[in-house]
Amino acid sequence: MTLVKWRPKTALSTLGLDVLDWFDDFYERPSVYWGGGFYPSAESYAKGNILHLRTEIPGVNPKDVDIKVEDGHICIRGERRRPESAKDSCYCFEEMCYGSFERCFHLPERVEVEKIHAKYENGMLELSIPLSESVAGKKIPIEGVEEEKKESKAA
Repeated sequence: MTLVKWRPKTALSTLGLDVLDWFDDFYERPSVYWGGGFYPSAESYAKGNILHLRTEIPGVNPKDVDIKVEDGHICIRGERRRPESAKDSCYCFEEMCYGSFERCFHLPERVEVEKIHAKYENGMLELSIPLSESVAGKKIPIEGVEEEKKESKAA
């Protein structure tokens, strides 16, 4: 018995031309073709004078994560380990990546490093990075735009 990966129907697959199958081996196994390891996704956004950095690290024990600020960057290092129960098994297919990872992000100049806070919940690591007031944001007016807005309101 073989396990077959489920894939939703597409317009091309109904014609018998499932393009996704053509690239399956190349694109769906980054660990084979691009050096392997786990590369967590990340996003950042600013809210007030706090910079938020969120990283997806499901299956990673927070004890295996190291966060450091160095040379104007914040670096998140860790490892997602293969479960002991799955070691030495014969896989039918594998889409999950395991191994060490490191993600480094450039920080603004005036970060309050001693006040950085990290929280791990449901596979998400969220860093709250306080910015000094001078970095928090300043609106830069575009020359000529404010006058046009005022003129159009008066008309």
